[in-house]
Amino acid sequence: MRENKNKKILIFGGSGFLGKNLINMLGEFDFEIIVFSQKKTLEKKILKYIPKNNLKIVGWSLDNIQSIENHFLKVEAVINLCGILYENKRGDFYRVHSDLPAILGKMSSKHNVRNLIHISALGVSENSKSKYSSSKASGERRLLENFPNAKILRPSLLFGHGDNFFGQFSQMASISPVLPLISRSTKFQPISVIDVATGIINLLIGKRKKNALYELGGRSTYSFEELLKMLLEVKNIKRIFLPLNSKLMKIPAFFLQKLPRPPFTVDQMILLENDNILINNLPGIEDLGVKPKDLKDELIKIYQN
Repeated sequence: MRENKNKKILIFGGSGFLGKNLINMLGEFDFEIIVFSQKKTLEKKILKYIPKNNLKIVGWSLDNIQSIENHFLKVEAVINLCGILYENKRGDFYRVHSDLPAILGKMSSKHNVRNLIHISALGVSENSKSKYSSSKASGERRLLENFPNAKILRPSLLFGHGDNFFGQFSQMASISPVLPLISRSTKFQPISVIDVATGIINLLIGKRKKNALYELGGRSTYSFEELLKMLLEVKNIKRIFLPLNSKLMKIPAFFLQKLPRPPFTVDQMILLENDNILINNLPGIEDLGVKPKDLKDELIKIYQN
């Protein structure tokens, strides 16, 4: 698509699940892509998708954020995918989810960037007891204060090849006869990572009316238990569920969250106390020109092929 030739896009958070899929799909376009990554191995993983002359990997750190500003010259779009599920240092949630969007908003305004697309999360609130949720909501507010024309996307649980939820429980089911069922009634509205990446691209190439805020979910809502049952059905295996109360799980989580890569944290247990579904009647994935994929159909493709 030659109309995109030489248009520069900056991507932050390209090493994550959504980032890798988005970069893969952007390989079909003629954008000049600069990916800011703290992972040195990222370049080797994504060069197979995008020609080397169209892609540049830039190392960066939250401790030296001003070093990125030189790359903002003649930028068409900035995409912020950065997010963390737990803190390695106290205050990391607010540094990544709130301070970074605010800084990117300021830089985008200063350098007259046309499009700034920010990935948040469904159900975030500054009043939440969860630091993940409150910091994400804070980031949205501060971003819009500095760049009022930003586009914010709030996806529910992402699924696809290599996702954190089904992938993790699939691996667990392959080695254990028992699966933990934390907060079994909490509801989710899973959406395909490909659908979200397609929606981002449609915003980039101007196919859709650009609303300020989108909430992205799939066709149907499911409880935590229903999601695990569907996974086991697709894999054609049986496992025993061990029901666990998210409030009681905060006790072991308090100690486990001190590990470098904790299996779960107190903050995550707090998040599981609330449903993660579409309730605000905001523009959604269809408004980005995308018909959402069916969850079960996609799981069959992943786990039966």
